[in-house]
Amino acid sequence: MPTFLSDPPPAIYLVLGFVVLITGVIAAQRQTRKAAVPFLIAAGLLLVVFLIDRFIDSPREQAVKSAQAMAAAVEANRPDDFVKHVAGTLAYNGEGQGHALTQEKIKSLPFWPMLRQFNPRIEVWNFSRDDVRSIDDNTIEIGFMAKAQQRGGMEQQMLYVRATFKRQPDGSMKMTEFRTFDPINNRDPYHIPGFGP
Repeated sequence: MPTFLSDPPPAIYLVLGFVVLITGVIAAQRQTRKAAVPFLIAAGLLLVVFLIDRFIDSPREQAVKSAQAMAAAVEANRPDDFVKHVAGTLAYNGEGQGHALTQEKIKSLPFWPMLRQFNPRIEVWNFSRDDVRSIDDNTIEIGFMAKAQQRGGMEQQMLYVRATFKRQPDGSMKMTEFRTFDPINNRDPYHIPGFGP
């Protein structure tokens, strides 16, 4: 499915909405079958685009949903749910050298007991269309912000994340790589404590 249909930019809706409005006004003024045809075609196109957008996820939308599900798994401290969205091996790069982590290794990282100790709230946001890079038809890289905040307290840690998702044989988009950076200067790497050897 072409991305402009499964994940249309707002401009597509604006243009189609404008065409529906204009053809609708003309059809109402003339009240003829000939004038109604362009209105019905424009309204049909708008409906088709809406239905495709609503029911078929683009690779970007699949990646965003996976990232949100992973954040929920981190907040609930459920490593098994987290790795459901990870490909066989995950390349993680915070500060320093990158690490290749298997799903089993991810589940046994010191990161998870640390989470249990602090029990933070996890949020991910700012999944901007401008911060997406399509690598190929089956691979996409997205950027977003993430935050861990201590419950009942003001202490928080924010990160900027670049995550790569690749389409798997079952059709799902799973994370194959992620990098974490300082939230202000998103070129300075930042390592998540306990995530990696």
